[in-house]
Amino acid sequence: MCENTLTLRFEGTKRLELVYSEFFSSATKETLMAIRGKSSGAYIRYGCFQWTSGVRAVCAAFIRFALSERNDRVDFCLIGAKGSLAASLDYAISKGPAWLGEMFGSTYGGAPYAKKLFRVSNPNRKRPGPVALSVNRNLIATDGLKLIWNGREVSEIGELHTMLTAIEDQSSDECEQGEIRNIVNF
Repeated sequence: MCENTLTLRFEGTKRLELVYSEFFSSATKETLMAIRGKSSGAYIRYGCFQWTSGVRAVCAAFIRFALSERNDRVDFCLIGAKGSLAASLDYAISKGPAWLGEMFGSTYGGAPYAKKLFRVSNPNRKRPGPVALSVNRNLIATDGLKLIWNGREVSEIGELHTMLTAIEDQSSDECEQGEIRNIVNF
């Protein structure tokens, strides 16, 4: 049974953004909290992240994960070519930026825990074609995932779909022509 937990708090109506994350690692028995911003400011024991394409990809991957457990017609993989959310998260996992470590921590050996938390096909796009990422179901279960939007926990398929669309659409201006994008249809 997975004992890792993750809480993602979102704010906004027209433009949905992550403002807080809290990850508990059963391996290290450590809770990591991170807030949105260039620095954690007054929050002494917190990490920080900016609302980048990599962070949007983390959010999209976990919302897809939650959706896939409630509707088997939803592909929980985040798939994309150069310039996509999937490529952004793949790049972040391979480079290990500070925000990823502050959100998810590292293993006892010092490797970013995100490398275990996400499964990647075609990492760094070494082969032709898109990269695909998904949440590792062996390390976190959907009952260990809490998605909070404007102060209210979200679990309904329609609201999860609205959240996913709002996040993925924010990157539509950044996509290159020919990018592969998963569309969730009901």
